Amino acid sequence: MTGKSTYMPAVAAIRPPRSRMTTLTEQAQEATYLARLEAERLQHRYLGPEHLLLALLRQDSAAARLLVANGLDLEHTRADADRLTAQGVLPRPRPSDGEVLATVGVDLQAVRDRLIETFGGEACYYAAQRVQLQPRSAAPWAGMEMFNTPTLWRRAIVFAARQAGRRGQELGPEHLLFGLLLDASDPAGTDLYPNERRKHAYLGLPVRGPHPVRLLIEARGAALETLLEAVPGLLDQDTARPITET
Repeated sequence: MTGKSTYMPAVAAIRPPRSRMTTLTEQAQEATYLARLEAERLQHRYLGPEHLLLALLRQDSAAARLLVANGLDLEHTRADADRLTAQGVLPRPRPSDGEVLATVGVDLQAVRDRLIETFGGEACYYAAQRVQLQPRSAAPWAGMEMFNTPTLWRRAIVFAARQAGRRGQELGPEHLLFGLLLDASDPAGTDLYPNERRKHAYLGLPVRGPHPVRLLIEARGAALETLLEAVPGLLDQDTARPITET
């Protein structure tokens, strides 16, 4: 684990909306945090499936061991992500909202803290969400960095949660890997909501062509379909904790 976020404002003070999603194991929660660090390393202003794949490679889990056994490792996969960034498949580094505003004397973190102090974190969070979801908004990304870094892995997480729910398990790294692989088996941009498509366009992400996760996997000589077939076997071995009644 590393210290305070450098590129994206922390969101610890903001309570996210209540969710009915399957409970995440500690390792799965850690993976989402590590994905944020990978996004910061690339200076990406969003959290995407490619960052979550790199996060899984940072862990000691059955999911990570399966990836390593098929030729993927953190060092080389990071290099492949850098290559995709240089090629324009993934967004190139860009300054954060805070860094841009600092050039004209505006402290975005201070503004954020004052808003939370005045209106409360939850109210600020939902206000930013409402602006982003406006179908005709001229700036659908408004408030994204101030109150929540945009997450673009919805489809993968839904697949992961469904798999965990069917098995009566808490959602662990293996479920996350399954969701990532199933998502990546379709082209980039599949099943995007209109507001997600606008976010992709603003952030410079592809909405067609091969999925970035597929490109990262195949760059190491692995077959996405082979990995996808192998993950249910990990889940059958009870690598994820079943949900216990309380």
